[in-house]
Amino acid sequence: MMEKEFQHQKTQRLQHGDLSRKGSIDAPLQDSVNFINSLPNYFTTSCCSGRIILFENTCSKVQKKGCRWLHVTHDSVLKKDLEAALTDISDEAVFKFEPMVMHVQCRSLEDARQMHKLAVASGFRNSGITVGSKGKTITAIRSTHSLEVPLSSKGQILVSPQHLEYLVDSANKKMEENRLRIDRFQTSLLSLSPDASETKGKASRHKQKSFKHEEGSESSDKPVPKHDTENAGESDNESLSLSIFDNT
Repeated sequence: MMEKEFQHQKTQRLQHGDLSRKGSIDAPLQDSVNFINSLPNYFTTSCCSGRIILFENTCSKVQKKGCRWLHVTHDSVLKKDLEAALTDISDEAVFKFEPMVMHVQCRSLEDARQMHKLAVASGFRNSGITVGSKGKTITAIRSTHSLEVPLSSKGQILVSPQHLEYLVDSANKKMEENRLRIDRFQTSLLSLSPDASETKGKASRHKQKSFKHEEGSESSDKPVPKHDTENAGESDNESLSLSIFDNT
């Protein structure tokens, strides 16, 4: 995608208000979203930090438009809150945990690959990259540790209080693991900072300069004997390093 077009799309996206049902960025992702949007080659298009939901299906298919939300939290859930919400149902109530999901538009495929690599390393192993027909490149950051259990049918509760408590504990543990992955991802993002790249480059150049200085000092202290000059070229060839590029 051309730089001008990417920058225009980024400006347009960031100027629009939050169109989510909640109407704002979830607190656990606020720093990550702000950081990504500050980078020249990326911007977020949507995100959710993860949530635990109790909803009632009022249609034959599980879809947002056909659901009545009974209880939603982006934190841990309490059993008493679910019990209270289950007192007024007439159809199928479903208890669900959804892990963090974020969509990031990237300037190039290489930028997308870098973001995908960080996401997978942070635990979001179901992440992927999509490229649209017009060159729009999106990295979807997501994982698979979800949970979805029906709790009622036609208004009749199907689970015991003990089983409901087990489900609450399972969902809360998944939410805790989800937060740890978010923290790892946020830390990994720092490597995409232009300052981090510059610092890394300076360190590398300093290391090379130091190596050359030490190599020069050693050569001046120990001159190569005349009978070894024929083999000097072979030694230089053997010291060449091999760079391996990961194209996966």
